[in-house]
Amino acid sequence: MSIIAVIFVVISSALALVLPWLGVLAYYLFSIMQMQYLWPQDFGLGRVQLMLSGATFLGLALATALKQVDWNRILTPVSLLMVLLVILVNLSLHFTGFKFYVDPMTDLEMPGLLTQDRVLDSFNKALIFYFMASLLIDSRKKLLCCIYVLGVVTLFYSLWANKIYVTGEFWRFGENGRLGGPLGSLYLDENALAMMFILATPILYYLGVGQKLWFIRYSMWFFIPLTWHAVFLTGSRGALVSLGVCCIYIFFRSFNRTASICMAVGLVLAVVFQGGQLLTRVDDTVATADGTEYVTDEYLERYGAKAIDPRVISWTVATEIMREFPLFGVGVGNFINAFPRYSNTNPHVAHNTYFQLSANCGIGAGLIYLWMFARRLPTLKGSADIDGTRNFARGFKRDYLDDLLNSLALAFFVVALFLDLMTYDILYFILLMSFCKYNLDRAPPPKKHKLIDSIYRHVKSNREQKVENQAPSLAQERYRTSGNSHLSSR
Repeated sequence: MSIIAVIFVVISSALALVLPWLGVLAYYLFSIMQMQYLWPQDFGLGRVQLMLSGATFLGLALATALKQVDWNRILTPVSLLMVLLVILVNLSLHFTGFKFYVDPMTDLEMPGLLTQDRVLDSFNKALIFYFMASLLIDSRKKLLCCIYVLGVVTLFYSLWANKIYVTGEFWRFGENGRLGGPLGSLYLDENALAMMFILATPILYYLGVGQKLWFIRYSMWFFIPLTWHAVFLTGSRGALVSLGVCCIYIFFRSFNRTASICMAVGLVLAVVFQGGQLLTRVDDTVATADGTEYVTDEYLERYGAKAIDPRVISWTVATEIMREFPLFGVGVGNFINAFPRYSNTNPHVAHNTYFQLSANCGIGAGLIYLWMFARRLPTLKGSADIDGTRNFARGFKRDYLDDLLNSLALAFFVVALFLDLMTYDILYFILLMSFCKYNLDRAPPPKKHKLIDSIYRHVKSNREQKVENQAPSLAQERYRTSGNSHLSSR
């Protein structure tokens, strides 16, 4: 690692020991941004994530020893279901009834896809840190900091994509005219990279809504069209659908009707004048579905004449797997190995996060995944306001953070209909923010505190309690002394 990476790790780890919630921010900043692939010359092969998670764990342990962590959060229904998800995923590796044979040549052609241990290891690491983070993000200010971290990452990638387009570096990252992420990163796939750009729209819009200063609000909204252009550069059809659904949600749940109308008109104009390649891909898909496009022999052999997309075949295979192995699926990370048993086409992944979880780990795991998103539905009726004690930002009748989290969940869920995102940290980061908001809404309004509250806050509160306990005795002593002096004067 370079000196820059060392400084980042040392400062982040030191802060995580004293303020463990900052370790959560540093970990997700590094993980979601994929810094090791953006700047390989700085971070190289350093185990940065391991060091950050280790420092955060030590900070959590120290805060627990000082009685600053509410471990009852693990006993809430949401957390218990996540625990059940972990159990189902791990059991699926050992208790599936599916037996398979791995062709060594196939394994060489598709390295990494058939490694069950690799998938399980990534999943377990993501969930372990999710549980640690759910204990540490315990205030609205900390939740807002998490959202700002995700906003910084999505805006960074949006500006990065536009810079590549303007400077003519598209050939370094693009394939077939579509922009992909840095080599080796999770966003190397164009569709996964497009997910980052989609999430930027609701974050920039709703964080702007919450700003009191109008010039900061409009400065945030200024960048939204750039994120749309970045989506078009990826040529992702699923991303276009997700972006449209997200903007429709914002239109009907907007706190600023003028801004929502401008956004809707702007998106239509942007798609018409900037989304040419993306619209061409959509037209080709529709033509294939109608049978009006000429289908080559190779296409017929691989996908079948009626297939709109390989995803349709994957979803059919996943459905058959779920019917035959409903309890534990075919085993975590095992979908592509089971594929040849249900289809004669070339094996490929599930292309859907719900089917990925259900086919690999059982229907129960898939239902938990769906429920994590469905539990946001009650917030559409209104925001929690216990006994009228919470005053929403800028006098709004509902909390804008609820709509922000709803739009993030909706945007991600639509993208996940076309991608395997089971091991992506960004999924559990969104679920983490939703979980923390859920707990904050149902807890009594906390006393005002600063973000710099450290693990020594408990020690300070003990001292203050001792002073309060001593205060009555001191008052009694003064009263007794004054009374005696009054009697002696008489």
